[in-house]
Amino acid sequence: MWVQWSGHPPRRRTGFPSCGPVALLLAEEAGLRMTVPDAQLIEEAVAINHGRVDEKTASRYRDHLLHFAGYLATATAPTPDTPPASFYTAKRKHVTLFLRHLEKHGGEMPHPLRLPCGWCNAHGYPDGRSGSGWSPSYRKSHLSALRFLYKHFALEEDLPDIDPTSHVESPFVPTVRQYTPSSEDIRKLLDAPGRPRDRVQAYWQFYAPSRRQTFVATRWRDLDLDAGLWYIDRGKGNSPDCFQLHPVLARELRRWRRYVFDVFAVKHRAVRDALADPERSFVLLTYNGQPVRGQTVSKQLKWRAQRAGVAVEATSAKHDAPGGQTSRVSPHAMRRAWADIALNEQGVPLDVVAEVLNHKDISTTRRHYARTKPERARAALTAMRL
Repeated sequence: MWVQWSGHPPRRRTGFPSCGPVALLLAEEAGLRMTVPDAQLIEEAVAINHGRVDEKTASRYRDHLLHFAGYLATATAPTPDTPPASFYTAKRKHVTLFLRHLEKHGGEMPHPLRLPCGWCNAHGYPDGRSGSGWSPSYRKSHLSALRFLYKHFALEEDLPDIDPTSHVESPFVPTVRQYTPSSEDIRKLLDAPGRPRDRVQAYWQFYAPSRRQTFVATRWRDLDLDAGLWYIDRGKGNSPDCFQLHPVLARELRRWRRYVFDVFAVKHRAVRDALADPERSFVLLTYNGQPVRGQTVSKQLKWRAQRAGVAVEATSAKHDAPGGQTSRVSPHAMRRAWADIALNEQGVPLDVVAEVLNHKDISTTRRHYARTKPERARAALTAMRL
């Protein structure tokens, strides 16, 4: 049971509801009891600092903070007469033990460190997707949520000047090299038969290696095909970006534009209406004039890759798997392919690859996208001259 406790100082915050915030409703739906001030504090941190994270991350942080609140409320009282810790009184040891309890297995016979947690109890002691306990990356996400909250503490004068996450080591997340198509795979994929839409998407995703959502959100006004530029107003982290279009890609986009305006729009009135409105004139439209969904972009790329025989594997999925097969190719795999080919086959410096991918930290590029192949390192050693 999640013990309700109001040992921390009561606070009146303007601009936030005195009852029924999202965090409190989520806690009640899970069968938990939570103080209104704690729930308000979560909502306040999310609302005030929403510019630092996107909506999906904010929702995940809210869930993680609810978990931490549930852990503090039931697992930090040494005696029945001692009030448990709260967001306002949490110590470094509480954060460390919280992360450790996330690591342990749940299930029908949970690990002893999981048993005192009110959140785990209310949710049936769940495990992570990859096995017992939660993965290092998911535990790291919990710690990021706590640091998000206590940065809010540091910035607000009416909150205690504490940070129990200080000097807490982040869980080590091993780097797993994900599937990356080779240059031969990319050539097969680009040359594969298919409809005009999946053809332009394949060229676009390789020659302008952005993220899936940016393709979906692009309007015709964002493309300057004469100058060969693609403007992205809001990429990852809401940061602007700009791609210089490869001549091959510019040619494919011009071909696609002719098809959209001369064929697709003629057949479908909803498409004509959408193209007439700059706000709805998306480059990738459905027949009813709506922007194509990100999941559809991924599926169409996989179908094209399957026809090309690239990274095909069997699957038990009943939908979107022609002949019981799928492909490991994805929009993000195309992004990795560009980075790998640029670095290892064309000699593009790593910092330039990072700039193209719009990475703030070059280590992200090195760990996950473009690793120097051993043969290049050996060649560098033997080619050294003074």
